[in-house]
Amino acid sequence: MRGLSRGDLRAIDRAALSRDRWTALLRVAVAADGRPADIPVAGSYAVDSGTLRFTPIVPFEPGRSYVVVLDPAAAPGGALAGAQRLTHTVAAPPAPRSDPVRVTGVYPAGPQVPANLLRMYVEFSGPMGTRPGQDYVRLVDGEGRDIPDALLPLDTGLWNGDRTRFTILFDPGRVKRGILPNRTMGRPLRPGGTFSILVARDWPDAHGQPLTAAFEKTYRVGAAREQALSTRVWRVSAPAADTREPLHVAFPFPLDRGLLQRALTVIRIDPGGDGTVAGSVAVDPGETAWRFVPSTAWRAGDYAVSVLPALEDPSGNRIGQAFETRNTDDVEGPPARVLFSIR
Repeated sequence: MRGLSRGDLRAIDRAALSRDRWTALLRVAVAADGRPADIPVAGSYAVDSGTLRFTPIVPFEPGRSYVVVLDPAAAPGGALAGAQRLTHTVAAPPAPRSDPVRVTGVYPAGPQVPANLLRMYVEFSGPMGTRPGQDYVRLVDGEGRDIPDALLPLDTGLWNGDRTRFTILFDPGRVKRGILPNRTMGRPLRPGGTFSILVARDWPDAHGQPLTAAFEKTYRVGAAREQALSTRVWRVSAPAADTREPLHVAFPFPLDRGLLQRALTVIRIDPGGDGTVAGSVAVDPGETAWRFVPSTAWRAGDYAVSVLPALEDPSGNRIGQAFETRNTDDVEGPPARVLFSIR
């Protein structure tokens, strides 16, 4: 915001305002039916180069309108005395038009999930907008009825870096046995039943366009999986030396697709110092196998697949730690290693 006197800006700068006082002085909110939404846009404030500057945590959505209110009554130390309250509606320029986005998949990809399912992913063919995804996702039971209070309410969306993957979290308080919501309502998914995830077509992409079509996927619900993961039951198929054939690691049941894409790396074991092997990874359909293709041909020798402690199955079970027995103060151990050799 420009046009404020140097004296007023200095007074505001010297006051070292708290976030709440900044928000009272300069409030930015999404415009809903021409009025500012109740919850302001999260961001940071500063006096910079003769202006009051607001920088949102998440970039403004192209083409979306925002209401900006400057309230002189909230200024510190008599700054802005005599100034009038200002309200302006502004909009970020719309992004260039592009092909509408579609849902490319929902994960877990298999036809059946455990009753203690904790996490799902919706993936898109292009970047999506900044609006929280939970407004466009429904879970319904086999009779088409909404499953109430199944998902964890969040103030912000859980997107990957390029906003092509949205994470859906079930309420862990309902999934984990013994917690009050679980004791009073039980788990939202019942073994032997079915449920569907519905993705609404009006979910806007990064250009404000709706999806090409609504999306629906139905799952069977199996028994809860409450055991810790163990790498001892993984099967490693090592390729031959002097080739770029993929290393293949198979799991006895599906693991978390998003975590598989970043939690496993390949290490070459060398007496002079271990080194990470560069290459690309892929997760097989059904999330029951992981493949790694090196950037250069394999050299004969000893290797390991290094597994970060954060790796989980879709029910939140980790290596050596079942979700049911894990506590928030548990300390993560070192990465696990699955050894193999190239000959």
